[in-house]
Amino acid sequence: MIDNMQQLASWTALSPDGVTPSDTLSIAADVATGTPSGDARSLVAQTAGTAIDHRLRRSIVPLNLATWPELRMTWQANVATGSRADAPFFLELRLGSAAAPIGSPGNGWRRRLPLDSADRWESPRFSLVDLPPAVRGAVDQIELRCVTNTLFVARIDALAAARASMPGDIDAALVDRLDGKISIAGTPVPAQLVASGTPLPAALPLLLIQPYDLQPAWALDAAGSTPADFTGDGLRLRGTSEAFTLDYAIEARAATRAEQAVLIDFLLDALPRQGTLAVNDATLRTEWIMAPNRERAFAIERQLIHLRVTAWRERGVPVAVAPVKTISTIVDPREPSGG
Repeated sequence: MIDNMQQLASWTALSPDGVTPSDTLSIAADVATGTPSGDARSLVAQTAGTAIDHRLRRSIVPLNLATWPELRMTWQANVATGSRADAPFFLELRLGSAAAPIGSPGNGWRRRLPLDSADRWESPRFSLVDLPPAVRGAVDQIELRCVTNTLFVARIDALAAARASMPGDIDAALVDRLDGKISIAGTPVPAQLVASGTPLPAALPLLLIQPYDLQPAWALDAAGSTPADFTGDGLRLRGTSEAFTLDYAIEARAATRAEQAVLIDFLLDALPRQGTLAVNDATLRTEWIMAPNRERAFAIERQLIHLRVTAWRERGVPVAVAPVKTISTIVDPREPSGG
């Protein structure tokens, strides 16, 4: 996590000169609206008039992002942005450091914030491959700048450094779905992921998640490149994605059948026979499958839900693309050749 975006006192709303307080852009704390992070705390940025080049700025303890390939910002707004010509981008993220402050020569890194749907939490991804080394090694400035005069109310939950991991991110999402969500005798029951073939935990009760298979989903075609990293004068195309299926055995482990029945009843609601799992703002399909047989079979005395998650994995790195103008030529077929 770079910034949970909740430290209201550390944010400043500034006018275009970067010094004077803004009179059209404000920021406030929100402790009532539910957030993806689950803490119901976010910041609310709002415009009340002409706000182009007004900005919100915060200083943080220097962070080294050299080993992190991307950022993810979780946010929502009352208007969609960036998805259509009539819904232009209105906010831009910038980063800086003591060696290369925001807006200084050599630090032109910026990212427009896309939002496909209004009033829905989304987590756009921003590549750091072009962030200048002088900034990437010691980020200590965060800025959100208005790039149009669009009137908006935006809620910001978090800004995080990230590294996509298809198995790891899905593992974490499953644990998050189940961990501490049901109690036995007043004590929340933990969910724990255990690698296939390793000894089973002794602690009870427990919701055990055990991955056991990974296969390419040959029936699904590869997804094409997707646009991302909008800068105002270009964008990047993320690589094509290939589909895979990941299989998990999920078990309610308890000391008594009565406790086990309570946990199974919870799992039937938490993991429907056909459902979805939110992973990095993507909605992945989940479904129950038949138990494996022969050498991959589990002991018969164990009661397991076999869950399959279909996921996509990007290949390659984002490719920078510059915008182009389209020129159309109409040829009149009645014009005689050479005439």
